[in-house]
Amino acid sequence: MDTGELNAWWRRLPRPSATTRLAWGILSLTVSLILVLDLLLGIFPSEQARLRAVRERAAVSLAIQVKVQLTQPGGVAVLKRTLDELVRSSPDVGSIGVRRADGVLVAATAGHERGWVQRADGRSTLNSVIVPLNEPDGRWGAVEVRYRDDPAATGWRGWLGDSMLTLVLGLSGIGGLVYYFYLRRMLQHLDPSQAIPDRVRAAFDALAEGLLVLDSQHRIMLVNEAFTRLYPAQGPLLGRPIHELAWLQQALSRVEGPAPWVQAIQRAQPVLGVSIHIEQADREPRHALMNCAAICDAKGVARGCVLTLDDVTELDRANARLRQAMAQLEGSNQQIKQQNLELEKLANHDPMTGCMNRRAFYARAERLFAQARSEGLHLACVMSDIDKFKNFNDTHGHAVGDQVIQQVSRLLQDSMREGDLLCRYGGEEFCILLPATSLAEAMRAAQRMRERIEQEAGPGVHSVPGLRITSSFGVCTLPEGRVDTLDKLIEQADAGLYAAKEAGRNRVRYAPGVEMAEV
Repeated sequence: MDTGELNAWWRRLPRPSATTRLAWGILSLTVSLILVLDLLLGIFPSEQARLRAVRERAAVSLAIQVKVQLTQPGGVAVLKRTLDELVRSSPDVGSIGVRRADGVLVAATAGHERGWVQRADGRSTLNSVIVPLNEPDGRWGAVEVRYRDDPAATGWRGWLGDSMLTLVLGLSGIGGLVYYFYLRRMLQHLDPSQAIPDRVRAAFDALAEGLLVLDSQHRIMLVNEAFTRLYPAQGPLLGRPIHELAWLQQALSRVEGPAPWVQAIQRAQPVLGVSIHIEQADREPRHALMNCAAICDAKGVARGCVLTLDDVTELDRANARLRQAMAQLEGSNQQIKQQNLELEKLANHDPMTGCMNRRAFYARAERLFAQARSEGLHLACVMSDIDKFKNFNDTHGHAVGDQVIQQVSRLLQDSMREGDLLCRYGGEEFCILLPATSLAEAMRAAQRMRERIEQEAGPGVHSVPGLRITSSFGVCTLPEGRVDTLDKLIEQADAGLYAAKEAGRNRVRYAPGVEMAEV
């Protein structure tokens, strides 16, 4: 094919209309502006970046719990159960493993070794998150969390779900049509060919809105097909006075004052947005908006009126669906907030007893300790331990042992004031911090807790009648303790607990070295 034939073939191709070219030009500029703004300002956030940040935060919280559990007696077995429970309760988590620096898996859920894939540089990915576990002398190991692939976020479905692509496609489709129809209507006033009556009629018939042209006597001079479809049973319309349309008069019965077309002709001003409801025997009611604009001559005298009826029934339905979707979205937001509160509780509290875990306890206790030292306030620390707890496990089983811990923790929680801190310090041991509490008050409070446990904890374990449960308590306070760190305050209270154990258990003792009689 030579150049001449190619040019001839090119000229035979259909050309888009001027309206279409203008619409696509404006649309291209709009899309380009949005893309440039996103490039410069980052309007549309990355879903993968948000998901990766959430997963890394969750993995860090898990690593803190792992480090705490590894320091406890029997920590590996407890850790294995904890990891299994986390995988069962988290649909997006595939497996979890704790690996030493030498590559040995200390604890892992089923299938972790087989499914774990790590980058060569050891860095985390979206589905494989690594959190190091460090010791004072170097790295001990790491927590490995493998997430399952989300089919909706990968491949072509993830690509189609991208917010930027959705906006561009939606704007290209809907915006192109909006620009096209808007320009086509506006350009009619500049196109001399529209002066031909047949072309005018064809253009009116193409409009989605119902349209009437009235003369000064309110007779119908022109009507388009969309208006006819609004009420098919109305019969021929040309030449009839508009007030003979009974269905239209009934629809306007709720509108106060003269009819909108009468007002438009009398005032030579448009009357816009008159809401009417069209009732029909064999069809569902329709909601429409009526607009009227006067047709004026060169002297500004009204010679007629253009009336349009815009059927907004589908728009009303779409708005109703949108309101319903917004209500559902609000419900989802409330559910997300509730789930966040539950996650925060799981991260800061012991799941068996509901007491604070050590990490959450230390975060609040350090502030109370620093305030008490700087302002010279009283601060009491009480360490409590269930007497002969091992006998409960050995004699009655671990299930009863768990019930014993739960009963004791419940009684301790009932004894707390607002502002007091209760922590399950480890196993059957609890740590209590009592702000603004003197030595004598702390000893009395510990004695009350000891008596309640002795009287109520045993009967609370219904599976073993006659069970006797007691606890020993150690107390240390500021400023009597003369310590400079929270850890030393807890150590002195623990020394008091040891003294109570040595004295025969089921007792309250202050830290050794201070003259204090048994309460």
